[in-house]
Amino acid sequence: MEPFDPLNVENVGVTLAIELLQQPLNPLPPQRFAGAGVYALYYSGRHPAYRGLDGSRYPIYIGKGMRENAKQGFNPTATTRAKIWERLCQHAESIQGVEQAGIDPHLRLKDFGCRFLVINDAYITLAESVLIATFRPAWNGMGFGSKVVGGERMTGRPSLWDSLHPGRGGRPAGTAERGDLARDQISASIAKLSEQPTDMRSIKMMEKIRRFL
Repeated sequence: MEPFDPLNVENVGVTLAIELLQQPLNPLPPQRFAGAGVYALYYSGRHPAYRGLDGSRYPIYIGKGMRENAKQGFNPTATTRAKIWERLCQHAESIQGVEQAGIDPHLRLKDFGCRFLVINDAYITLAESVLIATFRPAWNGMGFGSKVVGGERMTGRPSLWDSLHPGRGGRPAGTAERGDLARDQISASIAKLSEQPTDMRSIKMMEKIRRFL
C-alpha cells in the first residue's frame, strides 16, 4: 500500500468537493454573505429538457466567485467582498429574466437552490475543476455563466443556454436549431452521470465524492 498523501492534488480536490456537498441547500439567491470560493446550482423543476436529472443530488451548474485581482498572486487575507454572492445574484437575475419574459414558462427561479463554500484563492480553481469533472453539469459550457458587456450585447452569437431559454436581458435569442443542440447536450450530460470514466484516478475520486450525495 502506498502512503496516503493528504496534499496530493486529487486528495485536496476531493476534500474540497465533499466539503461543498455537505453545505446546506439555500434558495437562489441566498442572503448576502462575504467571501470568494465555489458554488453549485441545483434544479428541481419539471422542465422537459431536464427529464431524468435528479436535481436533489446532482448540480446543474458549477461556478466560482473570485476575489478582485486574484490572478495577481496569492493573498493570505480573505476578501471582504461578497464575490460568490454577487455571482449567485447574477445567475438568479438570468433565470428570473427568462421567467418574466414568459417565452419559456417552465423555467422558474423558485425551482433552484444553491450550495457554496468560501475558500482561499489558491484552491478555488482546483475545487471548481474537480466538481465539473465529477458531475459534468448540464449548464457548464452552454454560456449560462458568461458575462456579455458593451458591444457584444445583443449583437454576438447566441449561446446554447439563451437559445433554449430565451428572454435574458441583453442577450440575443437563438435559433430553433441551436435550441435543439442545447437539448442534445443536456441529455448527454445527464446520461454521463451514470457512466464511469476511463481514467482510474478519476474513478477513485468520483467514488469518494459520490458517497456524500
